[in-house]
Amino acid sequence: MSTRSEASAKTRQRLLDSALTLFSQRGYSATGIREILQASEVTQPTLYHHFADKASLLQALIEQHYGETHHRLVEVVSAEPSVTGKLLAFVKTSFEHCCTDPRVPRLMFQTYFGPVVPEIDGVLDKLTERRFRLVVEIVEVGVHSGELSPSDPEFLALSFCSMVDQPLNLFSRKTRPKRYLTPELAHAIVDLFLKGATAKK
Repeated sequence: MSTRSEASAKTRQRLLDSALTLFSQRGYSATGIREILQASEVTQPTLYHHFADKASLLQALIEQHYGETHHRLVEVVSAEPSVTGKLLAFVKTSFEHCCTDPRVPRLMFQTYFGPVVPEIDGVLDKLTERRFRLVVEIVEVGVHSGELSPSDPEFLALSFCSMVDQPLNLFSRKTRPKRYLTPELAHAIVDLFLKGATAKK
């Protein structure tokens, strides 16, 4: 890569990093182009050289981070032979990604539960659907193998994702999410999902 190409790549990444910080803190709608320019220390023509508009910045961030996370989830889930192992790997990896850069889950929740961004309509839904389908596949394997009771795989997957995503949403807002999103919590979530909360004699 030439020196000019390296400098361009660094500038693009600086824009993405600044936008990630601002979007995750304030939300997409409350963040202006001028704030991104100031934070990244680039000119407006430079920004528009790399991205068509603010929505393109957001889409690039979402696709980049969802893509990285999904690739890793598929990798760790595929390596586990049992459904319990697959579910646990899914939760632990989700926690790890959150703790690596808490701005990422904050961005996702800000975007998903905040005001609708018409410019990227459907992009986030498509990516979250891909993650959900991965859980559905795990559950289907469990139902067919007898590890899970016969039930609607999509309902079970939705229940599981809700149990995982609520702690991610809550604890990613903490100063040190790693204190809360622990392996112990991952085990507890999977155990609760598999066994329920009913006391056994």
